[in-house]
Amino acid sequence: MVKRSGGRLVVAPNWIGDAVLSLPVLRALSRAAPGERLVVLARPGPAAIYRAEGTASEVRTTSGLLRDSLAAQRERFSEAWILPNSYRSALVAFLAAIPRRIGYATDGRRHLLTHASDAPPRTGHQLHDYDRLLESRGIAPDAGPPRLPIRQEDVESAEGALSRAGLLTNGPLALLAPGAAFGWTKRWPPARFGKLAQALASRGFSCALAVGPGEEGLAEEVRADAPGSRLPVLGADLDPVGLAALAARAKVVIANDSGPMHLAAAVGTPVVALFGPTDPGRTGPTGVRHDVLDRYVFCSPCYLKECPYGHECMRGIEVADVVAAVERLVRRETREGLTT
Repeated sequence: MVKRSGGRLVVAPNWIGDAVLSLPVLRALSRAAPGERLVVLARPGPAAIYRAEGTASEVRTTSGLLRDSLAAQRERFSEAWILPNSYRSALVAFLAAIPRRIGYATDGRRHLLTHASDAPPRTGHQLHDYDRLLESRGIAPDAGPPRLPIRQEDVESAEGALSRAGLLTNGPLALLAPGAAFGWTKRWPPARFGKLAQALASRGFSCALAVGPGEEGLAEEVRADAPGSRLPVLGADLDPVGLAALAARAKVVIANDSGPMHLAAAVGTPVVALFGPTDPGRTGPTGVRHDVLDRYVFCSPCYLKECPYGHECMRGIEVADVVAAVERLVRRETREGLTT
């Protein structure tokens, strides 16, 4: 019989925003078994987040189904927590023959799990999606919001990027994040972001675009609609933690329902969040001052990657609406700062 050395393996979500929202799960697991080894298996982007957050004993980057399964088998974990709902994510722990495999019975994978729970209804905020799973094993959920500490090396990297862009000595920084990995339907039109940058600049803000790898073309679309404006592009060469460090230096972040929105909230920066085909009640920013703008239409929320109509849910959000939301947040922050 194989002797187990113990410890928990957490198979992490694949998307940046989902990874941020899962951070309280790690805190709950760690608090339930202080000193026990807690290893996270994640894709490169989310892995950077878990490493920076610091709860996990170790964070490993995925390297393929068979390699990951063999590596987990050699480690002889006693327990695996499978956070994604996919069949493949549960297969890693099953092939590794980890004795206790805990997850939701989704995607036809109940037979791969030893402790399967029915998934909760998708009516509450995603932050609480794993509460039922934790409670099924007698673990109290962590009630706090996601928090991401910024390491000194990332602070210095962010300051270097801002300095090179000439943004350290000007007005308050408004960071505009026009992307969304899900698809174009979650994106406020690039032309609106360009007009927004012009409007905020006229009000004394220094504006910059925050994009991820592969979004450079999107940034150029935005810049094309902000003629005459200094609109530096930041973030394409950074990992998610580097992007979070940039967000931490901003006065406000304006973002679609996306990873940058959740990163900004996790570092405590006020957020104006623009929602269209998704539900802010499910994935809105948490734990930070924020203003959600959405224009529910007859088909909202549809969660579609292609809009069969006119994208009214996002086009209904006007530049003036966003400017007003930014000013409300900044006034509120200034007022609260004066009273503390």
